[in-house]
Amino acid sequence: MSEPDPPFTDRRPGVAGELRPPVFPGDENKWRGAGMEMVHVVFSNDGSVKKISGCPEGVGGQDWFNFLSRKTCDRYESLSGGRGVFRFEKEEIEALAGEVAGNRK
Repeated sequence: MSEPDPPFTDRRPGVAGELRPPVFPGDENKWRGAGMEMVHVVFSNDGSVKKISGCPEGVGGQDWFNFLSRKTCDRYESLSGGRGVFRFEKEEIEALAGEVAGNRK
């Protein structure tokens, strides 16, 4: 009599026990690149933005977050503890900051 497999060892696709690498939109090397600029976000308990880095002068934190969320659909990564991060190339973040500042004038 053969011994049964232990639980959760089924290796069929989509079944518990299958090991899956993380999925990165686009090029993984770009996401892991050292040249990436990050915009860090901290949220309040009600979901509003408490703090956000890289916010252009004269733009509110919530407005900056909303702008980045609408303009960049694949750049945000949610983290635990009510935090998140946007990842950009340096030129991209400068262009976005200029665009949001230009919309305010």
